[in-house]
Amino acid sequence: MLRKFPDNFMFGTATSPFQVEMGRSDNSISSESDWYKWSHDSNIIQKTYVSGDFPDDGPDFWNNYKRFIDASIDMGNNSIRIGIDWARIFKTSTESVDAVASKNEKGDVYAMSFPDNFIQRMDSIADNDAVKHYAEIMEYIKARNLKLILTAYHWPLPIWLHDPVKCNQDFANCREKGWADKATVEEFGKYIYYIYNKFHRYVDIWNTLNEPNIIAINGYVYGNLEGFPPGLSNFSIAVSVMRNLAYAHNIAYKIIKALDHSSQVGINVAVPYFQPEMDTPENRFIVNYVKHIFYDLYLNSALYGNFDNSLSGIFNESRPSEFAGTDFIGIDYYSRIRVRYVDNDNVDLRYRFAFLPCSKCSDNYWDIFPEGIRNVSRSVFNHYRKPVMILENGVADAEGSLRKEFIEKHLIELHKAIKEDYIPVKGYFHWSIVDNYEWARGYKDKFGLYKINNGEFVKTEASEFYSKICHDHGVEDSDFKTY
Repeated sequence: MLRKFPDNFMFGTATSPFQVEMGRSDNSISSESDWYKWSHDSNIIQKTYVSGDFPDDGPDFWNNYKRFIDASIDMGNNSIRIGIDWARIFKTSTESVDAVASKNEKGDVYAMSFPDNFIQRMDSIADNDAVKHYAEIMEYIKARNLKLILTAYHWPLPIWLHDPVKCNQDFANCREKGWADKATVEEFGKYIYYIYNKFHRYVDIWNTLNEPNIIAINGYVYGNLEGFPPGLSNFSIAVSVMRNLAYAHNIAYKIIKALDHSSQVGINVAVPYFQPEMDTPENRFIVNYVKHIFYDLYLNSALYGNFDNSLSGIFNESRPSEFAGTDFIGIDYYSRIRVRYVDNDNVDLRYRFAFLPCSKCSDNYWDIFPEGIRNVSRSVFNHYRKPVMILENGVADAEGSLRKEFIEKHLIELHKAIKEDYIPVKGYFHWSIVDNYEWARGYKDKFGLYKINNGEFVKTEASEFYSKICHDHGVEDSDFKTY
C-alpha cells in the first residue's frame, strides 16, 4: 500500500557547487578557494590528507546545469537544493568595503548594518559574470517550476580568508585563519547581504550554512584523519571555530529576515543516529555526550547563544539576547554510529568513547540503518521545536546494489515519523543526482542516482525507483495498512 506524503512535501536532490560545478571547460574552474588549494597541494596529497583527485574533473554543472535540472524534472522532483560558491563570486577580498558590525566584549559579531552604497561597492569587486550566470541558473530552475532551496555556504572559503596549507604548517603564524578568525563572520555577513540582494527573487528557502559541525570536527578535531582543511587536531581551536560558525548563521539569519521577514531561513547539520552498543547507564551517558559535542552543541549555540567552551557537556556561557534562532533545521542523515563507553578515569571525557564498525556497510563503511532517520527527526524536533527537512540522505554504492532499498526503507521510516510521531518533516532531498567530488575522498565514493556518459544523464534502477516515488508522492510498503 502507498504511504502518501503530505501534499506540500518537497521531493528533490541536493548538490554543492564545489562538488559538481567544475569540469573540463576552463570557465567552470573555481580556483580561488581553500578547498581548491588544499586538494591540489602536492604535500597535502603526499601526506594522504586528500585523495589526489581533482574537482576540476567533475560533472560541469556550471555549463550543463540545464541537464541537471531537466533530469530533476523528469524524475518528478518538485524542489531542488543547490548552492553558491563564495570564492567564485569574490575572488578578491571584500575587507575594504565598509559595513557596521555590532560586537560584544569578546569580539563576536552579532548584528550588522550596511550603507546605501554597499552593493555598488561590492559590485566593483565581485565577478559579475559569475553573478549573472548564477542568476541564469536560478531563472531556469524557476522556469521549470521547481522550488529552490539555496545554500549560501557549502564549505569552501575564499583563499583570502583561509590559507589551509599555511595553517596546517604553522597555525599560530598563519594570517588567513578562516573560521578560526572572528573577522570571517563579518565578511560572511557582507557576502550574505550581497547575495540576498542579487538572488532573493529566485529563492524559496534559504539555507545559511551546510553542516558547520562537520567543518569544525573534520577540520580541527579529526583533521589529520578526515583530511578536511586545515587538517588539525586541536579541541581549543575547534571550539572557537564552532563558536564563529554559530555567529555566522545568526548573522545570516538576522540579515535575511531584516530584508524580508517572510523569508524562510534555516541551518542544516549532520546528524548521525548515535546508538549505545549495549543499553547500559555508561553507554547511554556517553551517547548523550557524543550527541552534545557532535551537533547539539552547535545548534544550542547558533539558535540560543549557549556555549560549552570546555566541552564538558555543560553550557557555561549564555548570550540569548544576541541570537535570533532559525525557521527550520535541516538534517543530513546518512548512517548509524554505535558507541561504546571507554572506562578510563585517567583521560578526559572527550576520549572516553569508541565508535564501532558498521554492521551493514556502504562502500565508505557507513552503517546503513533506515530506522535512524525516524529517530533523529523525532529527536531534533522534540528538542528544538522547529520544523525539520532532510536536506541530505544517500549512500556510497558504486555497484548500485544498495541504493534502491536504501531510498525505500528510509522514506518508509520518514513517513512513520510524519504520520505516527507527528513530526513536521517538510521535505526530502536525496544526495545526490550524480556522482561527484566527495571532498578528501575524491571520486571514490559513488552517490549518484544517475550516471553520466559523454555528458548525457543515464538512468539507473535507483533513479527510476525514486522517480516513481516522486510521481506517486509516496512510497509503497506492503506492511502498511490504513483503516
